[in-house]
Amino acid sequence: MFINYLKFLYKKLVKRDFKWLLFEIIYRVTFKKLELRIDNIVEKKRKSLAKKISNIYNNTVQQGPFKGMQINDDQFWGEGDKSSKILGIYEKEIQDLMVEIQEENKYSTFIDIGGADGYFAVGSLVNDLFNECHVFEVSKKGRNSLKSNASKNNLNEGIKIHGKATREELLKIKNLKNSLILCDIEGGEYELFEEKLVSEIHPSNIIIEIHNDNKFSLEKFRKIFSDLYVLNKIFQKPRSIRQFKELEKFNDNNRSLIISEGRSYVQEWWHLSPK
Repeated sequence: MFINYLKFLYKKLVKRDFKWLLFEIIYRVTFKKLELRIDNIVEKKRKSLAKKISNIYNNTVQQGPFKGMQINDDQFWGEGDKSSKILGIYEKEIQDLMVEIQEENKYSTFIDIGGADGYFAVGSLVNDLFNECHVFEVSKKGRNSLKSNASKNNLNEGIKIHGKATREELLKIKNLKNSLILCDIEGGEYELFEEKLVSEIHPSNIIIEIHNDNKFSLEKFRKIFSDLYVLNKIFQKPRSIRQFKELEKFNDNNRSLIISEGRSYVQEWWHLSPK
């Protein structure tokens, strides 16, 4: 591996790519701190653009199943994601899947595990996609943001806000076995979903955002569901904002950052549909 790296360096020298070599040396000498610094600058720019998008569209979702939803000015989680949320393209694959599942099943209840500011929790009710939503958020600050977002959209009655999601708390939900469940808890999915809970959830539909964690085997995790569910893997797709005339004068770099969800890898979700 080291020999291949030396060969690669040699090719750069032959091509007289001195700019690349300079940054590579700085990158190695600073132990990747330069890369972290650049990431911080990019994230700061994403947040700056999010404020501009908020002002242009008055914090209102522009398209998709959550169209018309009001978003909190101050975001508890993922402030840089606010642009794509307002445009209605944030995790668009999951928004579209929710609509598809509902067209087939007509569930009354949506269960959001890891609700953050409530983009999906509030969005699930704003246009009557579901009748009620149970949302779990471990952070008190997050729960306060959820309450604020629900109030902004006059949806306090339809949303039930809970703390940490556990098997015991989930079993208290009346329609647990007849609902759509969305889970995004930063790797906590591997501990939450064990065989007993999966059997108690069945035959509800489940969507899980998968997080890379070397401590857990994805194959073992898949087997937990294999007896009762069919697995369909969903991957993040490219975005387009060509339809937004107000953004035509933004340069290419800024438009790319507006679309960006700030992920470190191509996101994968699992849709588990009951057998």
